[in-house]
Amino acid sequence: MTGYQLQLGQPDMAAKFEEFHANNPLVYATLVRLARQWIATTGRHKIGIGALYERARWEIAIATSDADYRLNNNYRAWYARLIMHQERDLAGVFDLRASEADSWIEVA
Repeated sequence: MTGYQLQLGQPDMAAKFEEFHANNPLVYATLVRLARQWIATTGRHKIGIGALYERARWEIAIATSDADYRLNNNYRAWYARLIMHQERDLAGVFDLRASEADSWIEVA
């Protein structure tokens, strides 16, 4: 996948996120869909990644038969940055706090 660059300072968490993201494309797609739905329905252009993440967790959990399926809360910051970087219409939708994910994504 293009649009982000792994930095040497954060190999463990970044590698875990990248592996999860690659193996679970439904998570990204669901988060993007929910963010766009929020904007279209409310007219607001800000929402917390936590709210979307919990909704995505619920939707995916009821749609899967895998009893061990989990969404790691540690990936929230990573998804927020990736979404805003790759989806032009969602740039700025999340307010960000400092995170180790900051050194992972290189915004052009």
